[in-house]
Amino acid sequence: MQSEPTPRLSGFTGVVLTVRFLTELALLGGLALAGTQLGSGVVLAIVDAVLLPLGAAVLWGLFVAPRARRRLPEPARFLLEFALFAVTGVVLALVGWLVVGLAIAVAGIGVAALTRAVAKDG
Repeated sequence: MQSEPTPRLSGFTGVVLTVRFLTELALLGGLALAGTQLGSGVVLAIVDAVLLPLGAAVLWGLFVAPRARRRLPEPARFLLEFALFAVTGVVLALVGWLVVGLAIAVAGIGVAALTRAVAKDG
């Protein structure tokens, strides 16, 4: 079995794709943080902290990831990314992390838009 060679990240496109990956990690971390604040009790907080990012990761892996078998076409893929980052921002704001929520939402949505302008089939 031979795998496809992975393209090297270089220049501005490489920077944008790297920042995109970091915003994806921030999305998952933000949902985990929010999950710890949502549960009433330690067990529910842990369950929420695991299930929220897991749900987002499943959606991302099924419909957004470059190698997803059911990858959504544009603009539906962008709208799903927009929704994931916006919901993360709102949930973080609701649990008292307003600035972090705004930062993740704005950065994630902005980088998602920038990726479409810079990287082929971001």
